[in-house]
Amino acid sequence: MWRRMSHCCFRPAGEGWRRSRRRRTKNLKIIVLIPSPVMAKLPVTRSKRFWTVCSHTWMTLMYKESELIESVEEEGKEDSAHSPVYEDKPKIQNVIPQQLLDQYLSMTDPARAQTVDTEIAKHCAFSLPGVALTLGRQNWHCLKDTYETLATDVQWKVRRTLAFSIHELAVILGDQLTAADLVPIFNGFLKDLDEVRIGVLKHLYDFLKLLHADKRREYLYQLQEFMVTDNSRNWRFRYELAEQLILIIELYSHYDVYDYLRQIALTLCSDKVSEVRWISYKLVVEILQKLYACGADDLGLNFINELTVRFCHCPKWVGRQAFAFICQAIVEEDCMPMEQFSQHLLPSLLSLSSDPVANVRVLVAKALRQSVMEKAYFKEPGCAYSDELEETVMALQSDKDRDVRFFASLDPNKALMDTAPLI
Repeated sequence: MWRRMSHCCFRPAGEGWRRSRRRRTKNLKIIVLIPSPVMAKLPVTRSKRFWTVCSHTWMTLMYKESELIESVEEEGKEDSAHSPVYEDKPKIQNVIPQQLLDQYLSMTDPARAQTVDTEIAKHCAFSLPGVALTLGRQNWHCLKDTYETLATDVQWKVRRTLAFSIHELAVILGDQLTAADLVPIFNGFLKDLDEVRIGVLKHLYDFLKLLHADKRREYLYQLQEFMVTDNSRNWRFRYELAEQLILIIELYSHYDVYDYLRQIALTLCSDKVSEVRWISYKLVVEILQKLYACGADDLGLNFINELTVRFCHCPKWVGRQAFAFICQAIVEEDCMPMEQFSQHLLPSLLSLSSDPVANVRVLVAKALRQSVMEKAYFKEPGCAYSDELEETVMALQSDKDRDVRFFASLDPNKALMDTAPLI
């Protein structure tokens, strides 16, 4: 029996193949509709070979004659009484051969890991979004139990694979099935090992944007949990969190951003790793831009005062350096009206021009020469700070430090590599 099936699988599509159309359909039935008990009795190598052949000839099997499709449906109806149900639906579909789907679903069987491949569950998890896309959301009931089994697999690599693809599966299933079936699993991944959590974190924005606003808002309370990791030296986890928060800002109201994301951003700005701090400064700028774009000037002013106290008056030079960087980014991104910038931020920025640490003065020189003085507002004759700006820049051009003099005299239109993270 095996020779016959193997011959049918590998037979070339020549003239003889086209002439034996009726025989081809008959043989194809044997391959597709082979019973599971028969497959289980085959030697391990041949069973694995058969599955490999079927998976590589997936598109060949999809062209099936109507007679064959009807046969699949009829046999599916006979076995439906013994199939587990999901919302009173048997695991029967007519998109692909039912026995081929049954073989895929059986990959979660622990016995397969002992006899076929120790990582067969991981392969099953990796392929699941593709299978779901092929079957369509109307046949999700066929895969739901398998997905839940994989999501609770004892191997973290299996759960990690699902965590990295759950956002893609959410797109395939739509908002209703996502809220009902994927959100509980997503919540479980949030409390898993860091190796699994990083999967949902890397695509946190992609998943949250697919949820309804009410359901999405529930995760505001859980974002703080990403600050806690199994290993405090895992700084890339916090870096990824900052990057995702920059994207997530658009999904929430300015009130939620101020109440929840602001505190996380300020905490990340004090991280021990410089890479995390620099990306967090950009997050702070995005938050400020969100507040002013929504007309929440009062919240924006409160945030500015908090930034001034925390960074401009920071006893550590890295904090004062961060304030200069933030000011430059605010000006370049037009986060707020320049009139308010000159009133609430510029005086503090100018005060840092005489900072005892050269690295702070370097960023002050960059901010003033390359960004602030290039704004039309500060070039107007009636600007109250134009004279003070000119005097400060001239003083920096005569600074005792060579780098400070360089950036204070640099032509703003000259292309230069961003050296802020290197300082």
